[in-house]
Amino acid sequence: MQTRATSQSLDDLRQKLDALNIDVSCALSLSRATLLALAAISRDAREAIDNCLSEEAAIVRIEDLDSSAAVAAMLNEARHQVRSIRDDLSAAASRDLERVLVESAADLQSLRRTSTLD
Repeated sequence: MQTRATSQSLDDLRQKLDALNIDVSCALSLSRATLLALAAISRDAREAIDNCLSEEAAIVRIEDLDSSAAVAAMLNEARHQVRSIRDDLSAAASRDLERVLVESAADLQSLRRTSTLD
């Protein structure tokens, strides 16, 4: 049988756990955003981040705690996201290069036309 004091204590505990959940979720989101922003800076940054995440995942697996599999999965997902930035940046660079080549070709055609008219 729950007393009024027990019920109040449980409500307080739920509120504190909810607040803690919000804080942890926020910290994880900010960390993920920071990693992705750093990974976008350069290839060396992406490789360093990927190596660190890989090492952390290995450490977690060695510790073999109840949550180790979940933590290792989150770290590997972060590695996947960092690697996908490389693909996104490569695709963006390819599009930019293609655009520049097309514009340059158009400029050359324009120059050729004006030089044949002179």
